[in-house]
Amino acid sequence: MNGIKNWLAGMFTNPATGQASHTKIWANVAFGSMTYKFLMAPTPVEWMWWCFGVVVGSYSLGKRGLSIIPQVAAIRKEEANDPDTDVAE
Repeated sequence: MNGIKNWLAGMFTNPATGQASHTKIWANVAFGSMTYKFLMAPTPVEWMWWCFGVVVGSYSLGKRGLSIIPQVAAIRKEEANDPDTDVAE
């Protein structure tokens, strides 16, 4: 039961602080309402598929892309501090 509780809490809180994250809250409210509307449509038309895919997909890709930046910076910093690493010039 704690696993489900932690998973649900992770959708709305910052994992580092445990406090509510407004960006997570409103993103999940938007995705939930859009998914509900999409599923309840008797016959989803093509524009609904495009809107749903673009909104949900682009947000997910953008979020993952932005999360890579600190990782790349840490790798570069580690390589700069390591004298054994050959840096391509």
